[in-house]
Amino acid sequence: MELGRFWWWVVLILVQLGMNGCFGCWEQEKAALLQLKASMNFTADIDPLRTWNSTNKNSDCCDWERVKCDNTTGHIIQLDLYDMIRLGREDWCLNASLFLPFEELQHLDLDANWISRWVPNEGFERFSALRKLEMLYLANNNFNNNILSSLSGISSLKLLYLSYNKLNGSFHIPAFSNLEDLYLDDNEIDDFVTTTTKGSNNLPKLQVLELGWNKVNARIFKSLTTFTSLKILRMRGNNLEGSFTSYN
Repeated sequence: MELGRFWWWVVLILVQLGMNGCFGCWEQEKAALLQLKASMNFTADIDPLRTWNSTNKNSDCCDWERVKCDNTTGHIIQLDLYDMIRLGREDWCLNASLFLPFEELQHLDLDANWISRWVPNEGFERFSALRKLEMLYLANNNFNNNILSSLSGISSLKLLYLSYNKLNGSFHIPAFSNLEDLYLDDNEIDDFVTTTTKGSNNLPKLQVLELGWNKVNARIFKSLTTFTSLKILRMRGNNLEGSFTSYN
């Protein structure tokens, strides 16, 4: 009986491997990569994703540039799509649903794409379905204050880069229950609002906060008192002048 159960599991594993072509990336993820590339409308002479093509049926998308797969499962875990839109277009109209087939995605880099808009109802809120996404790089884009609330549904997020965007004034930081590193430098922030509920705060695990080169002044320190796990705070290039109150 035990031997029969063992062979049943062997057959099941072989079937799973067969669905994945035994080696390499998953066919549905390969198709999703090609659809994602098509949405960027590269011209023939300007194509930073030349290796992303379907001409070779045996091509393993885990070997494509800017793609990293898990060595065991073959699922895509990292996409480095920084600086995709640089010649011939003003920005990238994002369709976040195109990333949803990458269910094991842990690391996504969209830096320097000048993203400021997305397909209606297909914004970053859709990323809440990416349950394993931990690192999200969105620096050098055109996001305003609303981007934080759009991202708050990504409960797995540990690192968020929003440097060099259009965050400004005073705004509310929503809850990120697992966020450890938050980079907000080189914006026009002067303060932000945090909330606490029954003794807990909305960034309970935050350890690194980068606020350099904004417009914050001494009143920011009152907001920072809610970050009880904070270890590193960078605030160079701001308006910290004169005397201010120390908060415990």
